[in-house]
Formats: sequence, structure tokens, C-alpha cells
Amino acid sequence: MTPLSGKILWPFVTLVTAYGVICLLAFLFQRHLLYLPVRWSVREASLANSAFEEAWIATADGEKLHAWVQPMKSSPWTVVIFHGNAGNLSYHQATLLPFRRLGIQAVLFDYRGYGLSSGRPSQAGLLKDGEAVVDYVEAKLGTPRSRIVYFGQSLGSGVAVLLAARRPPARLILESGYSSMAQVAAYHYRYLPVGLLMLDRYDAAVAFRKISCPVLFLHPELDEIIPISFGRALFEAAHEPKRFV
Repeated sequence: MTPLSGKILWPFVTLVTAYGVICLLAFLFQRHLLYLPVRWSVREASLANSAFEEAWIATADGEKLHAWVQPMKSSPWTVVIFHGNAGNLSYHQATLLPFRRLGIQAVLFDYRGYGLSSGRPSQAGLLKDGEAVVDYVEAKLGTPRSRIVYFGQSLGSGVAVLLAARRPPARLILESGYSSMAQVAAYHYRYLPVGLLMLDRYDAAVAFRKISCPVLFLHPELDEIIPISFGRALFEAAHEPKRFV
């Protein structure tokens, strides 16, 4: 190699090395980018909860989930809410209020690693969390699966869809849905090969092949995190009956 060729190649090698380091860091810390839990103390959780019954739900792999239950004894349905990727119960309790006005029983829970729930979040873990909560609703609240509604928001829409493919609910409601989390990540990190790096993909469009219950899609038109086009693509992947709002 001549000195001239070395000078030409050195910037290229530096750029490739820097890009490789960025990809490695993105791979190693991807769950810190995807999951943004907020932990809190028992006292903080108690002060934040002024209207709901508190519940602790054990998962099959030994974690304990913290949940708020909005009991409605005469409710014909129980809604299980799968919240988004940030915060804890206090960030999402407003989701319970419309169901209260409708007289519908609902359960809002924190995934593993969020709030007071033990463990660390991952796709496999969040699916175990969902299974445990559905088991709780059936066994403790006495709601048969034919009367359980899954309501997934943002990240939680992927959890709800994947769980619906395993344990079909009576109805499915999705707010800010997406076909795959890899699709969302590629939108925000356009210069990274996220399709190769992603561990927790939440391939909702694929899971919809096994879902036949009625689905209601809700999507803010100006959603900056998950563009409405992603929600429409997921809508197209779903079977009838379905509705997009």
C-alpha cells in the first residue's frame, strides 16, 4: 500500500469502524431505547391510586405484576389494557376513565420492570405478563374469555395482537398499531440495519393470520411516533370484521 492509497483508505476505514460501533451499541442497548419504564415506591403508587382496586398478579416465570382494577359488577365485559412503552400505571390511568363512564370493568397493569412490577421487559416477557393477566381476569374476576376485550396502545398494540393469536379474546381494540416494531424502528433510525438488529420485533401483521375476532383500529392522524400509514397497513392485514377510525 502506497502512502497515497493509505491516506485515501483511512477515512473510509474510520467511517466503517464508527458505523460498526454505532450498530453494536444500538444492538446492545436496544431494549433501553424500546422500553422506557418509570419505577416508583409503594408510597408513590398508593398516593397515585385514588379510585382503583390494587392487585398483584403472578406470572408463569415467577415475576409479580402490579395492576389496578376498575371493578364493575354488572359489566358484561372486562377490558385488559396493554399500555405503551413509557412510564407506569399513573401515566396511563386516564385510559380507564372512558370505560368507567360506560360501566365497563377494566384492568390496567404494569409490565415487568415497570412501576412496582418485578423483572425486566422483553417481548417474551411481556407476552407472559399478558397471559398471566388474562388468567387472572378469568380465574379471579370470573370473566370468561368470550367476554374479554384486549385494548393495546402503541407498543402495547403489538403485545395485544401477539397474545390474541395465542389466546383469542372476544374483541380487540388497537390504538396506534403497527405491522412490526422493526418497521417503526426503521422509520426513526433510518441509517441503521434495524431489520438485522431487532430482538423484540412484535410482528403484528404476521400474527393477524391467526386472529378472527372483531377489531377496532384507532389512530391519531398526526401521530409522530407511529405514523398513521403504519396503522392502515396493519388494518389491511386484519380479517373482517374490522373498522378503522
